[in-house]
Amino acid sequence: MRTGALRVEHDFVKSLVSYLDPLSVQPGKNLSIRVSCEAPGEFQAQLVRLICADNRPHGTGFVEQELDASLNGRYPARYQGLHPGSYALLPALDAMTDVTVVLGVYPTTPTAQGQCMVGHPDLSLRIENGVVVAWTRNGTLRSEQPLQARRWHIVVYSHNATGQCDLTVVRLGLGVGEHDVQNTVSGDLSTCALSAGDWLLAAQPVEGRIQAGFNGRLEAPGILARALSADAALTLHRNRSVTTHADVQGAWDFSLEIGSDTVVDTSPHKRHGSLHQQPLRAVKGMLWRGDIQAWQHAPEQYAAIHFHEDDLVDAGWEADIVWQLPDDLASGVYAVRLRQESSEDYAPFFVRPGDHQTRANLALLIPTATYLAYANQRLGLTDGPFGSSRVKNSNDAYLLQHPEVGYSLYEYHEDNSGVHFSSYHRPVLNMKPKGTPWAFTADMNLVAWLHAIDQPFDVITDEDLHREGEDLLRTYRTVITGTHPEYYSTAMLDALSQWLGQGGRLMYMGGNGFYWRIAYHPHDSGIIEVRRAEDGTRAWIAENGEYYHAFTGEYGGLWRRLGRPPNQLVGIGFAAQGFDGGTYYRLQPGARDPRVQFILRDVSEADILGNHGTQGGGAAGEEIDRFDESIGSPAHALVIASSENHRPGMLRVKEEFHMTQALGNDPQVRGDMTFFETPSGGAVFSTGSISYAGALSTGGYRNDIARLTGNVLRRFLDATPFVYPDS
Repeated sequence: MRTGALRVEHDFVKSLVSYLDPLSVQPGKNLSIRVSCEAPGEFQAQLVRLICADNRPHGTGFVEQELDASLNGRYPARYQGLHPGSYALLPALDAMTDVTVVLGVYPTTPTAQGQCMVGHPDLSLRIENGVVVAWTRNGTLRSEQPLQARRWHIVVYSHNATGQCDLTVVRLGLGVGEHDVQNTVSGDLSTCALSAGDWLLAAQPVEGRIQAGFNGRLEAPGILARALSADAALTLHRNRSVTTHADVQGAWDFSLEIGSDTVVDTSPHKRHGSLHQQPLRAVKGMLWRGDIQAWQHAPEQYAAIHFHEDDLVDAGWEADIVWQLPDDLASGVYAVRLRQESSEDYAPFFVRPGDHQTRANLALLIPTATYLAYANQRLGLTDGPFGSSRVKNSNDAYLLQHPEVGYSLYEYHEDNSGVHFSSYHRPVLNMKPKGTPWAFTADMNLVAWLHAIDQPFDVITDEDLHREGEDLLRTYRTVITGTHPEYYSTAMLDALSQWLGQGGRLMYMGGNGFYWRIAYHPHDSGIIEVRRAEDGTRAWIAENGEYYHAFTGEYGGLWRRLGRPPNQLVGIGFAAQGFDGGTYYRLQPGARDPRVQFILRDVSEADILGNHGTQGGGAAGEEIDRFDESIGSPAHALVIASSENHRPGMLRVKEEFHMTQALGNDPQVRGDMTFFETPSGGAVFSTGSISYAGALSTGGYRNDIARLTGNVLRRFLDATPFVYPDS
């Protein structure tokens, strides 16, 4: 992980962590809670309903309700480890006395130790001190030519029944200015018979378990039950004709079924392999020449897989508690609270209404895709672009001490490539109450407000919306978003758009929403993929030629660049970000329009709103969105209020610059509170600020922001259609 210098200057202790599947669950369904305790003994589990998660002295306040449940009680503690690293398993090859292994290798950390490219109990091809080493039970053979980082090589190993071994490494030339460089070493390792069984790529078997640890790309591995010369094997590999050889045991073509976790064996044996811990597919291979940018158009140019020693999408822990939710459990935000001595953990989950339960008119759409994007992010916990380390609690400390829990989509792998995948099938330390007021904790301010005003509501989540589309929303008159619904799949965006087109009313309660396109795993909505293409405020950029998602084949990047800017959906789009404190809104001429008088009813006569809140100064801050007709904001939309007087750290988004420039008092750095009606009788209200929800609770929910937002909600829940204004 490349996020800055690590300084552990705290005494926070956390001895148990947990996660559960699924995040979104209905009454009557099972929930599996997986726990790992470093200390022996027992742990205690308690079901709670979460009302508010912000336990800071100046925060909204922490509120939980303990509930009677059959899962409550004490359970035996056990330690369950984490074993990161992606790999491929190639199943059930025959026993061999003669063998040839050939594959393309693109190492990204060739000087790192402990890397295995091909693994078998009796043979492995490893990288040690920058060179390829063939290991057998009878000895090793070491190449003389060092591997070069981020360059393609072909590696060939063969031995015959007498133990005569050859190891060849070819570094492929670049362009017209280089030729291939080939080196072969030979040796006698006595008999090297290989037992029947599974083979591994990017991993090796160690004491009964699989140990992954390779950083880089592999392509077109082939295994034959014959000792071929280097030239013969290289010819087969370059022509992709290993599969036609009479003695082929397997020839795997990674250009096939790129969107899946299967690696296809094109040999007659059909020994199709499986991928584990989500290595990166749809990446450039040995044949890529730059004329093709979409892997679907020439998959043979994307016939590589990028493995990482620190990939982790599934901790693989066993369930300690399996609990069937009661049929009458109300929709809401819940958690299993776990305690062992002085250590505490929460495993939150979201209960959507059951199929036979009465639905509310209002749904709170929990942005779980964004939670996944930020899952275990360490930005701000280490010295780096967000300042010096700020470890504030035991979850922060655990994240820094345990990189093996995996990374967020804002970080880098050990080989300096961006993290493309995130998952909730592992502990997520920053999606818990009592944490930093961001994402989950910030969204709980909305839950607390709805409880405070006794407003019935259902909870639904992003993965529900992705799977079910508009059908999920059809029964709801109004939907409230979270404070930061940044990551959206095509299916999610389509569903919201279609629902609004049928008269839905949407309250966009945050900022930087509908920003990045993501793709969900085709068979597992607990895993998302992002390709940070071209532009945008981002921690890393995808490799050139790799802007298309593996899961769906869709072009990645900003929805703004993809022709569907958030302005078209909610009237505003990402304008600026800054984390040195919030500010207020000032009413704009649009506030005097009769169409929005219901919004300002009983609100203070002053022209300043939201000069208060829990996010450091005011309701407008952190990340803010602006009205802009040139980007797609509806011409009839009304700007009710705009933020002003932001602090120096609030900077305009980089996608709006064509060249470097410094701006003072930039008029485009503002958050715009907007409203507009839709032709179908619906409406959209947008706050334009992530910090907005933190201002709801001031004065016991008796303040201008709470009154204004309550006015919007009451009118949006009223069945009377909105009138689309005359042009």
